[in-house]
Amino acid sequence: MTRKQTAGSLTGGLLLIGLAVIILIKDVSFFPWILAVIGIAILPGSILKEGWQHALTASSWLIGLALCFHFHVFWQGILILIGITMILEGLFPKKRRKHNIFDDEG
Repeated sequence: MTRKQTAGSLTGGLLLIGLAVIILIKDVSFFPWILAVIGIAILPGSILKEGWQHALTASSWLIGLALCFHFHVFWQGILILIGITMILEGLFPKKRRKHNIFDDEG
């Protein structure tokens, strides 16, 4: 099984389990918790394709937005999410590609 197939099966499995949990729990509304389920489901594929920073940033935004809508703290939550994004960028700096003068690109 390739990494792409593994990521797809993990994402699909987590999405189905999350949907089942939302449906089973009677006191939980579908929205905003579907955002949290998607945020959790995209983690494996994002980690394999884009790396930890991208995965954690995307997931934290989706899960954070679900919490913002649930607790009705939209603007404060957005500020917290921006802060989390900045922290993650500091923890996982983007890798810079060294420029090689012998490359035939551009």
